[in-house]
Amino acid sequence: MEKKRNRKPNWTEEQGLLLAQLVNEHKGMLRGKFGPTVTSQGKRRAWDTISQTINASFPLVVRTGDDCEKRWYVLQSKAKDEIAAHKRESSLTGGGPPAKRLSQVADTVFQVLGHSEVSVTGLPTGIDTSMMQALEMQQR
Repeated sequence: MEKKRNRKPNWTEEQGLLLAQLVNEHKGMLRGKFGPTVTSQGKRRAWDTISQTINASFPLVVRTGDDCEKRWYVLQSKAKDEIAAHKRESSLTGGGPPAKRLSQVADTVFQVLGHSEVSVTGLPTGIDTSMMQALEMQQR
């Protein structure tokens, strides 16, 4: 006989916001490159610490470190979509209403990810390759 798996309740907006804030506090460990100070065990401990804080704040549902990590990736995806839609709306022309503000969760995720993760940006010291081609053609 198959054992029926019990689902946990969905994450609330408050739980998602707390998760994003906690990831922001631990982003050095969670988003850092592996090295002497950033290890997989350190990242696992950070996720466990985050889950303990969430469980202390919302004791009705017990979340594990894995649950928090999975939810973080869902929050990232949703926030990236919201940020992209916000950028599209704010760059439109015309006399329509102003673009709506980002949600608190999306704003916090944006702080964690930074500008370079959310949109395509160039290098500050980079050179436009089409400009280099034009300069080469002038020199010939």
